[in-house]
Amino acid sequence: MMSALFESLVNNSMILLPLELDNENPLEGGELENYARAGDEQEPQFKLQLDDKDINLEELEDLMEYPRLKTVRELWLDRNDFGDDGVELLSEAKALSGLRVLSLAGNKLTDSAFCALANSRTLVNLKRLFVQVNFLGSEGVSALGQSKSMASLEFLYLKQNPLGLGGAMALADSSAFKNIKELYLGRTQLGNDGLSALCSGRTWPNLTALSLAQNSLDDKAAIMLAESKLFPKLVTLDLYGNPMGDEAISIIKKSPNLTCLRALQIN
Repeated sequence: MMSALFESLVNNSMILLPLELDNENPLEGGELENYARAGDEQEPQFKLQLDDKDINLEELEDLMEYPRLKTVRELWLDRNDFGDDGVELLSEAKALSGLRVLSLAGNKLTDSAFCALANSRTLVNLKRLFVQVNFLGSEGVSALGQSKSMASLEFLYLKQNPLGLGGAMALADSSAFKNIKELYLGRTQLGNDGLSALCSGRTWPNLTALSLAQNSLDDKAAIMLAESKLFPKLVTLDLYGNPMGDEAISIIKKSPNLTCLRALQIN
């Protein structure tokens, strides 16, 4: 049973999300008025912000029984104490079937947690997943990449996870990430070999933003990117913190395979 103190914390962490209405006048009323105008067609939807709250597994179990949880569309649980078992609990929560955004950054999660996410039968509507600063490896990436439950993802933030070559190969072979528009792989220990694997795999038909920052990529990596035909819609490419020369960067800018590229982040 949820303690009064924890229930108060949760209640105070519920943030009303904007409601999009046809022909909405942004100067007319606030969000509560907008929901009132929508009538019974749209119930209020919330962002639940519980970062840095030292939430343990027992408290997370209580949270899963919270009566307003079904109205939560964004759940932010960065830097807490529930571990892999907590993610398994989240993955089985029927009340989270409407969740669109999930953030689990900095929770010391291993591949076991990501396999639980991949096997979830309820988190099938996720659009944005933030899992930076964990211990995600090739097994977890492979599970997510082959998961039908993750097929709706459009935004995947994997920064500062030890993916390495194995993780890059799993991404290259993924079948569930066709709708991904933004992919963040900064500080994931890819190296040239990992990028080579990524550039030799499946096409990313909808990808518009790719971050490869601080991955020890050199001039050879620039040539791989320029010659790859897997990123036809790429608009933004982040190569910050990689030892690439001016000539290599020029090759990327002039690539006939990256005609949509408009923003290139370098040192």
